Amino acid sequence: MSRNLYNILLVDDEVIERNAVKMVLRNAGLPIAMIDDAATGREMLEKAGSCHADIIILDINMPGLSGLEALSMLRAGCSQAKVIISTAYDEFSYAVKALQEGAVDFLVKPVDDDVLIASVQKSIERLDEERIKEEQISKIGSYLKVRKESLALDDDSDSAEIARKVSAYLETNYDKRIGLDEIARDCGYSKYHLSRIFKKATGKTVIDSLTQIRISKAKELLAITKESVKNIAFRTGFSDPAYFTWAFRKAEGVTPLQYRASALRK
Repeated sequence: MSRNLYNILLVDDEVIERNAVKMVLRNAGLPIAMIDDAATGREMLEKAGSCHADIIILDINMPGLSGLEALSMLRAGCSQAKVIISTAYDEFSYAVKALQEGAVDFLVKPVDDDVLIASVQKSIERLDEERIKEEQISKIGSYLKVRKESLALDDDSDSAEIARKVSAYLETNYDKRIGLDEIARDCGYSKYHLSRIFKKATGKTVIDSLTQIRISKAKELLAITKESVKNIAFRTGFSDPAYFTWAFRKAEGVTPLQYRASALRK
């Protein structure tokens, strides 16, 4: 049995389907802390971060943003959540695309309860393995040239120094394809320790800070250049222009083009 508890996010436009899956999982005896749900791809993107989803069960065929489009944008935002695709569409191309985006499993509806539970259990086992690996790296830190973290875990000055080091790294490398794994590795900490210390010192997650820096740099380029939104997205580290537009609008309340028009009027 897993010694960790995990958060699950169900994404399906059918409320009956979501409620049925919730009931199955709640009665399965799995190590689940919370089950949240979303009815659209865009709602999933909003909730995936706020509920700290560890596992996402995602339908493909939804109004507006499809499940695969939402998954691509989720990955562009550096989410490490395990994703299980559950859909009535069994075309091979969907499965290939889902697996390319890092999906753990591809289930065709109607999904047998035991198959669903087994898929979630597989995701939990992968999450457990990753956490165990991180713990092992932390324990043998000196051998792997990872800074020993147990000496000053709760020292405020040490936390502030780590946060300054990470912030400087983000300012220098925001335009690169980096996620939490790369940031933690290059700064010399395990990602779980780094996430906890950085949030304690700044009140923000590492990825939120990275996105904030990227948006700030994008605003500068939008105001002083005539480059396309697509080019600016790539220049500021976003791998997906659609995700860039979504993240920009979420942060600034306007699209990149609307921001540029406003900046030119000033």
